[in-house]
Amino acid sequence: MSVGYLEKQDLTGSYRGMRYLLRKQGEKEAPRLGVVIWPQPLCYEKSEEGTRQEAEFDFSQEGISQAAAWLNQQYEGHREVWEKARL
Repeated sequence: MSVGYLEKQDLTGSYRGMRYLLRKQGEKEAPRLGVVIWPQPLCYEKSEEGTRQEAEFDFSQEGISQAAAWLNQQYEGHREVWEKARL
């Protein structure tokens, strides 16, 4: 994943019951990388706010790497939630 891609559009996806959204947010001078996760099956707009977890990182290649590490950590740490969502 590159900064250039996220400059132009959001990235959404899912992995074994965990849905995720990465998007550029904040001011033009100091953008941030927002990351949101929630359980399947609903899209972000239809999911309930209480089911989402959010994190924020620098809008840089290093921030993207940190976001990927956070996503992996959240998946492993809450695996039972994601597996239940798959059913």
